[in-house]
Amino acid sequence: MKSFAGGTEMELKKLRFFVKVAEAGGFRRAAEALNIAQPALTRQIQALEAEIGVPLLVRTTAGASPTPQGEIVLREAREILARADALASLVSRQTGKPAGEVRVGLPSALAEMLLSDLVRRVKSRYPEIRIICREGVQGQPENGEHPPLDLAIVSVASKRARQRYKLIPLMDEQDYLVTCRDLVPKGPSITIDEMLAMPLVLTPLPNARRRHLARIAQKRGASLNIVAEAASMQAQLNLVRQGLGSAVLPLSAAQAMLRDTRVAAVAVDGLLSHRVLLMNPQSANPLATEIVADEIKAIFAPENFEQFVVGVQ
Repeated sequence: MKSFAGGTEMELKKLRFFVKVAEAGGFRRAAEALNIAQPALTRQIQALEAEIGVPLLVRTTAGASPTPQGEIVLREAREILARADALASLVSRQTGKPAGEVRVGLPSALAEMLLSDLVRRVKSRYPEIRIICREGVQGQPENGEHPPLDLAIVSVASKRARQRYKLIPLMDEQDYLVTCRDLVPKGPSITIDEMLAMPLVLTPLPNARRRHLARIAQKRGASLNIVAEAASMQAQLNLVRQGLGSAVLPLSAAQAMLRDTRVAAVAVDGLLSHRVLLMNPQSANPLATEIVADEIKAIFAPENFEQFVVGVQ
């Protein structure tokens, strides 16, 4: 296999295409994500393989995956692209014009609520910064997202995430039990013990909030009464509105379900989601990352965040 350090000149575009195919697990999905024709993408990968001198992908009817040599190239390509992307930040710090990509991980409900406002705020002052959102963030920071996230909002920061990221507290949000309206407990709130006794619909492991609830139950000598697991908000809503179980969510996430008139919510006393912003200290674009982080902190200021959250009556 030819070396990257050799005389072969490879266009960064080909490396980006290869990384996308490897991460997407196939040419069709990668072509859709890149918004190019699949035959054109195939030709680019074939040209890259010809330049390196070895097959990089195993093609099957199910998709494509890296060969052993492809795994080596994949690691190198990610590093090369990260360094190339960092050039924009290095230049912007000299020119005073922040630019380039900032990868932000958001829980799906927050992405629906806040992403458009975040993009609008950033673009109004720094039009050369481009935000790339990764939804369903729980687990991404600790699992080594590629390319790595620059910022991520989580409600429970795992030990591994605490080791890899700088933690910036945003706010504490009240958690709610979201259930079928016909089954909602009477009164303004319920206790944690009452919540633990109810049939629950939760996100599958390794979700950090799910682990957090399990630890709370264990400390109380109880266990979670899980009747079903669902990763998406819509799947959980389908179970909740049929009375099969209840979800446990912070209000900003719960209100996405509360648009359905068949469900209602009640506060769980003493149960809070500690919203935290994770900042990657090794971001390839540190200046733009700091700017986006400042805008996120501004959005989560009480006087601004309340506009996104409605009541639960």
